[in-house]
Amino acid sequence: MHCHSTFSDGVFSPQELLSFAQQKELTIFSITDHDTIDGTNIAKEQSEEFSFMYLTGIELSSRYEKQKIEILGYNFDVLHKNFNQKLKLLQMARKQRIHKVIARLEEIDIDITYEDIMKQIGEGVSAGRPHFARALVENGHVKTVKEAFEKYLGVGKPGYVRRETIEPEEAIKIIHSAKGTTILPHPLLVEVEDIEKLEYYLNLLLSWGLEGIEVYYNYSYHCPHLSERTVKNGILFLEKFCKKNDLLMTGGSDLHDHKAIFGEVKIPEDEIQKLIQHFTV
Repeated sequence: MHCHSTFSDGVFSPQELLSFAQQKELTIFSITDHDTIDGTNIAKEQSEEFSFMYLTGIELSSRYEKQKIEILGYNFDVLHKNFNQKLKLLQMARKQRIHKVIARLEEIDIDITYEDIMKQIGEGVSAGRPHFARALVENGHVKTVKEAFEKYLGVGKPGYVRRETIEPEEAIKIIHSAKGTTILPHPLLVEVEDIEKLEYYLNLLLSWGLEGIEVYYNYSYHCPHLSERTVKNGILFLEKFCKKNDLLMTGGSDLHDHKAIFGEVKIPEDEIQKLIQHFTV
């Protein structure tokens, strides 16, 4: 229920992702591109020929104070006027950042052009750091995307530019305005060392109308620095928190470019049935 297509910073088309979902025999599937619904719209139109439930999806960029807290939205009205207007503003902020990052890289003699980035973006509208990373690889400045982030694009690195975003409260309101359901993605990336602080953020999001948490996530791939014990304890806390507050529990691979992780995150069957019931009412 959480992956990205070529319409944001993924490398697989909506059609390819639909095929992956069918091959993995998923029950529920959604493409959740960053700040755009172009890819999920295409997938929705073509999803009827597949056996799984397809939900329109999006991952809205948002930040609370200095903390990055994104919001997933599902099963919303893709034609809602206010919703689409807000998306255009978020996409504009992404485009404005392209020139700022290029300028930062030029200061350290890294030659990357606007055309290089647009080539990586292709048909997409949501420019992100992975596009820069792939351009750096293609132009021979680094050998891997990981190296690009470690040397140039990660927080505090020479090419990092913080993008203007909305706050999670507004992200939740935007999705609700289009009759969608809101979910917090990868919560242990918000906070993992201080559970009390994580609980504070969760209660804050609940007060703004959050309806669920992505409890099950591929932390072993995306966050190899986190120990298995830390992740296990975090998930146990999240499960307990969701049950206490009657929240939906979702899961996702957050696939961008590594097909092997697709469909590897498992959601308990009883939670899948709750999701099916929620999205068919």
